[in-house]
Amino acid sequence: MYYKFKCKECNREEEKEIAIKDYDKEKDKQVCSECGSKMERVHEWSGIAIGSGEGWHGKSDGSSAI
Repeated sequence: MYYKFKCKECNREEEKEIAIKDYDKEKDKQVCSECGSKMERVHEWSGIAIGSGEGWHGKSDGSSAI
């Protein structure tokens, strides 16, 4: 899969290909191809999410009853 990373030094953004099975051990080892500094994952959301109120499903006790 491809994941977006951002350099902590020069702010360059890059997409890196990491196999799902290797993600946990490789995610913190990504370095910038421009300056060689450590990169951090940029989390992106492309799904649908709706929320309101407190807690999960709008209830502070985790209940989904409305």
